Amino acid sequence: MAGVAGPMLRRNKAQGTRFLTGLLVGGCVASLLFAAVLFALGTLLEWWLPPHVRLVAVAVMLVLLGLADIANRTPHTWRQVPQAYVRSIPPGRLGLVWGFDLSLLFTTQKSTSLTWAALVGTGLLVPSAAGWVLVGMTVVGVLTIAVRSVYYSVNGMPDQGDRIRLWFTLIRRTCGVALLVVAAVVTLGNW
Repeated sequence: MAGVAGPMLRRNKAQGTRFLTGLLVGGCVASLLFAAVLFALGTLLEWWLPPHVRLVAVAVMLVLLGLADIANRTPHTWRQVPQAYVRSIPPGRLGLVWGFDLSLLFTTQKSTSLTWAALVGTGLLVPSAAGWVLVGMTVVGVLTIAVRSVYYSVNGMPDQGDRIRLWFTLIRRTCGVALLVVAAVVTLGNW
């Protein structure tokens, strides 16, 4: 997104701002819809499963997700928001469409399994927080994109060579280790 918003901000600050605003609004709308589903499913699971079973399920999922990240196999679809939209949709609407698509979470690539861990933990342990968690993830994501976009609009895009792939692999594996540590804390703290 910063690769789109940065050049857009450089060319026309108003268009870039409309894009980022649309990204935030579209993302929050999708997050709230997704949160309603997560809340409903999580509430059903709260009724059906005792707390210790849900804790074990979360710990197991964290271990599986952590191992997937360490193996550089973060689960996700091999799809990105369509790039062709940049040329065919005005900036504000483009932001709405992309924000909505990204915040559906299952429709785009993931850098790490932290998103899945947040969904599992929220859905199984605190479904009443689904709205705050998902909208919070969207707001933090869009703010990060906005900061990077402003930086890139001033300084230009960095070289996207092998260094970036190595960086993502390091981040992914670090997140995998962090998920294993959280799984251990959850497990040990509840036995």
